[in-house]
Order: sequence, then C-alpha cells, then structure tokens
Amino acid sequence: MLSRRKVAFTARDLFKQPLSAAEIRALAARAPDGVRSLLSTRSTQYKALGLDRKKVSDTELVALMVKEPRLLRRPLVQAGDRLVIGFDRDALEALR
Repeated sequence: MLSRRKVAFTARDLFKQPLSAAEIRALAARAPDGVRSLLSTRSTQYKALGLDRKKVSDTELVALMVKEPRLLRRPLVQAGDRLVIGFDRDALEALR
C-alpha cells in the first residue's frame, strides 16, 4: 500500500531483526495505551501463552515481545512523529 502511494519507507522483518526492549518502549511511549497498544491479542502466541493483559506488567510484556515478535501488532509504521499500529487503511493512507 505504501509503495503504491509512493511513500518512502524502510521495511524491517521483525522475525529476522527483532525489536529491542528499548525500541519497544520508545514505540509504546507514543502509543495511546502504552505497551498494551502494541500487544496482538489475536495472535496464536498470545493465546498459547494464556496471557491476561490485565495481570501482566508492562515490563513483562516488553520482555515477552522481545522474545516473541508475534506478540506485536503489525504492521508498525513510524513516520516522523506519527505511529500507526496494526492495519488501519485510513491512517496508512494519510501518511505522506
């Protein structure tokens, strides 16, 4: 979608080059609900771990996301000071 709209971007495969804890915390600082905004509760890994997002601390979530990138909502698109978490067509199309 970004390529079609001629938006310049750098892709990163989170499974080959996982985000560090510091990178996740930096993204979370810009997210509306912090670390929990980045959590993919629909992922099979989330379900397999039996996580209760109300009982897991932010520190624990960050550590889990570092170990298991499938816990991160994707795509994560950072453009300047804006962050789009998950597939939000309108928000992605607004990036220029």
